[in-house]
Amino acid sequence: MGKFMNWVLALTLAIFVWAPVAHAANPYSAAYAVNDSIITHFDISQRVKLLGALGVQSRNVQQDAVEQLIDDRLKVRAAGIYGLEISDEMLTSGLAGIAASQNTTSEALWAKARSRGVSRQAFDDYFGAQLIWRSLVQRRFRQAADPTSVELDNAINVAAAVTQQTILLAEIALPFAERGEAATIAFADRLARDLNNGASFEAAVKNFSRSRTAENGGQIGWLAPERLPAAIAAKVVGLSTGQVSEPVRISTGVILLKVVASRTVSSALQKTVSVEYAVLDFSGKPDAISSATNKRRDLDECSTARSAPEGFGPRSGLFGPTAINDVPADIALSLARLMPGKSEVITNGDNVLLVQLCDRTTDLSAPVTAQLSSNLFGQKLGKLAEGYALELRRTAIIEQR
Repeated sequence: MGKFMNWVLALTLAIFVWAPVAHAANPYSAAYAVNDSIITHFDISQRVKLLGALGVQSRNVQQDAVEQLIDDRLKVRAAGIYGLEISDEMLTSGLAGIAASQNTTSEALWAKARSRGVSRQAFDDYFGAQLIWRSLVQRRFRQAADPTSVELDNAINVAAAVTQQTILLAEIALPFAERGEAATIAFADRLARDLNNGASFEAAVKNFSRSRTAENGGQIGWLAPERLPAAIAAKVVGLSTGQVSEPVRISTGVILLKVVASRTVSSALQKTVSVEYAVLDFSGKPDAISSATNKRRDLDECSTARSAPEGFGPRSGLFGPTAINDVPADIALSLARLMPGKSEVITNGDNVLLVQLCDRTTDLSAPVTAQLSSNLFGQKLGKLAEGYALELRRTAIIEQR
């Protein structure tokens, strides 16, 4: 009897010792419990294979698989509470959209996963959880994620400040009054060719330019091409550093523009620039430049200039808002380098203008504005979804088996 009891006791101990091993060896045994749902060892191994098939790089893909499966269980359960389910049609359509965003097809995605030993159920579960979560988040937070007018205005202002390129320009101003119109245009053509063939721009500025910028080697300053009229921008945007433009005609003469340097800031956005500006025409007055310089000190937010100021030349007035393309070229070049409220005196021979920028408005095109709104909505929705997922985790009962 004693030997029989010892044998029974040994058998019982063996069963208890080997039971965990047998349990772990069963791929369909529970690895985790998430509320009332079970994650098996098979689920984890399938997710690991799927992540590999999708090219996911991870230092601990096993742990990533576990975390994803826990989140998926919580998301699907939350969707169920709201009565949301994913139909076969929704899954097929959603898979096609996900695949298209990755420049592939749903069939190609499935073929790659299947080649790694992933079951169709594991494949569908992975993408189905993403799609049902997207529907749930849209349903719960769409209204809260819609950008307010203030948020959209801020986003537009930030985007509008971004420009693709700024360029440092220098000029040679050739007035018609010195040589006559036809001779000036012909001279400008020859000079532009000579300069692009190696002639000294600095010497040409010193000898021929009749603008006040000649005192500084002709330099106009750094400016964004989008602030220029399209006709002028087209002449300089395609130029390499050191090249000189074709002659730019203005009302009183011709200007040659040289790209001294350029720098890229960011990607370009389609924009429309409008300006309000004031002009006081001192041309023909005694001591025109000194008079204009003195008057510049008295300017007060563009209110000095009126539509037809007394005692000033015909180009005087308060203009705009108007598209930059509709501004005379010489004035547009001046406005391009001014900040709102600032002014400067520009000259070309005997022509002397005091130019002040009152305001500059940069509007983005309708498609760009719509894209900004969509991006802002996506960002807000993403943050709300992230907070919701953390809340589901916080209130869940998660046990390792």
